[in-house]
Amino acid sequence: MELLKEIGAFAGLVAFLGLAVLALLSFAQGRDLRRLREWAGSAPERDTERKDATSAAAAERAEEMRKLEEAREAEKRAADQREHRRERRDAGLPELTRSERLRERFSGSDDGHGGGLDGRLGEPRYLIAIFAVLIVVAGGIAFVVLGSGGDEAGGKGGRQGKQAPRSLEPSEVEVTVLNGTAVDGLAGTFGDMVERRGYQLGAVTNSRSSFSESVVMFDQGNARAARRVADSLEISKVQPMNAEIASLAAGAPVAIVIGEDNASTAG
Repeated sequence: MELLKEIGAFAGLVAFLGLAVLALLSFAQGRDLRRLREWAGSAPERDTERKDATSAAAAERAEEMRKLEEAREAEKRAADQREHRRERRDAGLPELTRSERLRERFSGSDDGHGGGLDGRLGEPRYLIAIFAVLIVVAGGIAFVVLGSGGDEAGGKGGRQGKQAPRSLEPSEVEVTVLNGTAVDGLAGTFGDMVERRGYQLGAVTNSRSSFSESVVMFDQGNARAARRVADSLEISKVQPMNAEIASLAAGAPVAIVIGEDNASTAG
C-alpha cells in the first residue's frame, strides 16, 4: 500500500507538470496565431486592396456628389427661368425673348423630349435626308467642275477646229518691201513678186541699214503671216520687227528686207 501511495503521488506530480507545460504551449501558440493574424491583416497586398477600395468608393462618392450638385443647379436654373417667364407674362410680354427662342429651337426643348434640332438630327429620317442632300450637292459640284472642264476642252477643240481648216489668204496680208543693199531696183523686183503671189503690196523703199541676209519681219501677232510670206519667197529667216523697220513699214504687219544674198535677183 505504501508503494501504491508513492506511485500515485509521483504520477499526480507528473500530471500537474504536464498540464503546466501544455498550458504554456497553448498560450505561446495563441500568441503566435494572434501575431500571424496581425501580419496577414497588415500585408502590402491587403493594404493596396484597401486603398483601391477606398479610392474607388471616394471616386464614386465624388461622382454622386457632382451629379447631385448638377441636378440642384439645373433645378435652380429651371426655377429661375420659370420665375422669369412668369414675370414676363405678368408684364404682358412673351415668355421667351427672340434669342431665347432661337437658342431653344437649335439646342433642344426644355421638356427633354428632343424637340430641338439636336434631338431631331438623331432620327433616321433626318439622317437619310441630310445624306441625300450631301449627295445632291456633291453631284452638282462634280457636274459643274466636269462641265466647265469639258466646255473649256470643247472650246479649245472648237477653236482649233475653226483655225485648222481656215488658211490665211494672201490678200489679207499687207507686205512692205525694203531694199537692204546698194543694188538699185531690188525692192521693186521683190515688190512685183509679192503682188504676183496675191499679197497686198505696201511701201517699197530702202532701209537705212545694210543687210547681208534677207529677212521677213513681222509686227506683234503676225508671225503666222510672216512665215507664209517667207515660204512664198523662199526666205528662211523670220524675226520680229525692230523699231527701224517698223518706222519704214508704214503700218504694214509684215516687211521684207532684201539682203545681199538676194542681190542677184535684180539682174
